[in-house]
Amino acid sequence: MTFKRYHIPIAPAPSRRPWTRVNVHRDLSRCLNCGTCIDSCLYGVHDRRDADTRFMEEPEDHLCRVCFRCVAECPVNALSLEPNVEFTEAGNGLFKPEVLRTIANEAEGGRIPVTGACYRGPFGGQGFDGMWTDMSEIVRPTRDGIHGREYISTSVDVGARPTFLDFRRGGPWTPPRELPVPFVLDVANPGAPPAGILASVVKAAKALDTYAIVPARSWPAVGADLQGHVIVRLSEGETTGFEKTAGVEATYRHGGADLVGLRRSLPHSIVSLRVPVTAYDRDAVDMALEAGVDLIHYTADWKDVDSIDGVNTYIATLRDLHGYLVDRAVRDTITVLASGPIAAAEHVPKTIILGADLVGVDLALYGVMECVPPNHALHLGRFPEDFPLSDVPWGTQRVVNLMNAWRDQLLEILGAMGMREVRRLRGDMGRAIFQDEAEREAFADIKVLAPAKEVVAR
Repeated sequence: MTFKRYHIPIAPAPSRRPWTRVNVHRDLSRCLNCGTCIDSCLYGVHDRRDADTRFMEEPEDHLCRVCFRCVAECPVNALSLEPNVEFTEAGNGLFKPEVLRTIANEAEGGRIPVTGACYRGPFGGQGFDGMWTDMSEIVRPTRDGIHGREYISTSVDVGARPTFLDFRRGGPWTPPRELPVPFVLDVANPGAPPAGILASVVKAAKALDTYAIVPARSWPAVGADLQGHVIVRLSEGETTGFEKTAGVEATYRHGGADLVGLRRSLPHSIVSLRVPVTAYDRDAVDMALEAGVDLIHYTADWKDVDSIDGVNTYIATLRDLHGYLVDRAVRDTITVLASGPIAAAEHVPKTIILGADLVGVDLALYGVMECVPPNHALHLGRFPEDFPLSDVPWGTQRVVNLMNAWRDQLLEILGAMGMREVRRLRGDMGRAIFQDEAEREAFADIKVLAPAKEVVAR
């Protein structure tokens, strides 16, 4: 059998509504039409008019990387950059304007985005910004999964990985399912998606060879050729009719969800227990283990993680979930999928370090397709109902491109850490420094002195 390296089929999928950070203003009363700005710009912002090449065309604002080179080299100071108000007022919570723009750039070509301006922001903060990853092996150029000199695996398993086989039990055994990427597309979080959004996400899941989580009410609209890539999120009382799907997902409720019956009725399907951060307790973990489910889907509604306190709670609870499974010595008997506050490529390795096997992508999918998610206040220009079926190939490709860009950045992280596979990163807290813990440890013995009294000259 010939080894075949996993490949994601990326292709150009330009944004319909490009994010413009700045407006590039050309003062026509000063401009000499000399073309110096064309030579100085590496990103194609400036060009001459097709109809009359003696004159300059209006700048392509959305291509600008804010490097200021054209402004600096213009001989008559005819160029200036101004902040784009529409851009600065877009987004909220985790999805700030720069995050939305980065996601759009990644979705266009499937590559890691490049900016012309250096980062001048803080190097720490709250939430995921309070996690610093260890790059101690970054000097090893041979361990590079992107350029192909040394292969790094991003494959993960869904389901129990037994440490031994017990032949006394008898009956069929379902081995864990292997996914080539640690991503699951969760389109069930905001509610029932319109047909165009649903088709784009499920087709992207098939192209990526992973799963899409869809609500039960949307399940009938999924084509027969796509059913094997779908996990259906059940509504209360629904238990049957999903044998052709990859799996089903029930939501955790105290005293509810007959997981044992669900497991018996679908012995060879993935059975998942969805545990919202607001309902999390260790009883939910015990329930999942006793029922023998394959997956704990630890998640959060967007309103629960729109604040820094919400993200901090999410991080602390995910650490507790992983730690509890380790303490019970059952970590490999169940898979943990974490979704909710995943807004950037860097959140993927950080979520895995916190204890997740897989990462669920939800709100970012709507950002990729330039749609406002249901019950959310992002300013993306159009509503999902305005997403026609004719846009499905475009939407599918943009989701695929985003996942390729995120996988490339995950490979960069793994290579810099000296890791050959993403499975080793799960729960490896030694690969991260938590800012608040580091500061407490570093400054624990330092006493804060009261300010000296002002000396008044007499």
